[in-house]
Amino acid sequence: MNKKLILGAMLTAILFATPIKNAYADSYKSVTIGYDLTTQQKEDMLKYFDVDRNSAGVVEVTSNEEKKYLGDTVSKDQLGNKSISCSYIEPTSTGGLVVNTNNVTWVNASMIKNALITAGIENANVKVSAPFTVSGTAAMTGILKGFENSKDGKKLDESTKKTANDEVAVTGKLGEKIGQDKAAGLINEVKSEVIKDKPKNEAGITKIVNNVTNNYNYNLSKNDLNNIVGLMANVNKLNLDYSKVKGQLDGVASTMKKTLDSDKTKSWFAGVCASIGDFFKGISDSL
Repeated sequence: MNKKLILGAMLTAILFATPIKNAYADSYKSVTIGYDLTTQQKEDMLKYFDVDRNSAGVVEVTSNEEKKYLGDTVSKDQLGNKSISCSYIEPTSTGGLVVNTNNVTWVNASMIKNALITAGIENANVKVSAPFTVSGTAAMTGILKGFENSKDGKKLDESTKKTANDEVAVTGKLGEKIGQDKAAGLINEVKSEVIKDKPKNEAGITKIVNNVTNNYNYNLSKNDLNNIVGLMANVNKLNLDYSKVKGQLDGVASTMKKTLDSDKTKSWFAGVCASIGDFFKGISDSL
């Protein structure tokens, strides 16, 4: 009789184990919704992310939160007065950072992935979307808020969140000039060098920025370079462990390699042509 009771208890435990486990797994998902969407649009976005309010933590992101992290870097026109874009984040134990975007024009997946590396997030599935085409400035603010709100997430300090948001902003502005992928690749390359070398002062950071940007014929302005230096100064303060983030940084770099290598070749060729031109001009002047 006792054996039957024990067996029955075991079967009952097995039958109820699966749904309990699934509910626990679902609680790891987090969704952030733009505060200024209509009720119907908010529900549509939950359907897009394939979740409901019972299977994921849902929080809203306001325009004031965007301004808190991006107001010093992003123009008012780009930032707007409404929070629209939404995000889905599911921290994982393996698999790295998987980022997909939809209906956002000012940021792309590589920019977001770069900023998540800066924030110290190693593994997560991330989706960014909106019910219609928008810039996506709320994306990074939302993702980090969602990460903190997820069950497997962790609290991020304010300097980390500010730097990650600034990275998206600086890369986005650079992307307006040279293209999003090129901007993301350039920032990733500079950041890799800064994290690896850990410069002792701004002069050291400026040297790295100049060394990397001089490899490309992007015609960056002094203001562009100052923005990159300022961003990297804040990245440097985070004291990221290069051995831990190297794989992630290399992963982003590999996706940009073909584009950046092509631009390096163009820059080298332009330099050679200029040198040859100067050589013959010197001969001409002598004659």
